[in-house]
Amino acid sequence: MSAVAGTPRLPRLTTVDLTDQQLALYRTIVDGPRQRDAGAFAVADQDGVLSGPYRAMLLSPAVGAALERVGVAVRYHASLPPAVRELAILLVATHCRCPVEWRAHEQLARQAGVPEQTIASLHTDSPALLDEPAEVGYAFVRQLLTTHRVADDVFARAVALWTRAGVFELVATVGYYQLIAGINNAFEVT
Repeated sequence: MSAVAGTPRLPRLTTVDLTDQQLALYRTIVDGPRQRDAGAFAVADQDGVLSGPYRAMLLSPAVGAALERVGVAVRYHASLPPAVRELAILLVATHCRCPVEWRAHEQLARQAGVPEQTIASLHTDSPALLDEPAEVGYAFVRQLLTTHRVADDVFARAVALWTRAGVFELVATVGYYQLIAGINNAFEVT
């Protein structure tokens, strides 16, 4: 529960409670590509109420719709290898202390090819990074999260692996999931 006298921080809005703009965003979310990953993290509950950060997006449909488009772009339209993307998301979840985001992407990381021993060791100072993409992705994301910069050698290795476009997508993924972790944490999404 939130600090606001026993009220949840996010209202449970059903489709009958939504404005036209909210309903349009709702339809975009539930009818979009996220639905195919619903087994890992439900887009909506049995009553049709959106889950987690999607529910928060309804609070401001203009901002929520833009955020939804960015999320779909980094998840479904980017050229960055899925294993690198999911590793980055788990690193953001760990850095931001966001267990909801970790749970939402742990199985997706396995499905994308991130080895179990890597996933299990990401909360340590010496994770098991079994190949060059994992090593470079880890170094890049950790530096970006902790120092807000990326060393020249790490940047060059990332460009060699994924091109400058892929490096841009990696940075966008990290930024997007920091925002999602912030939404989850601020609104006490469980």
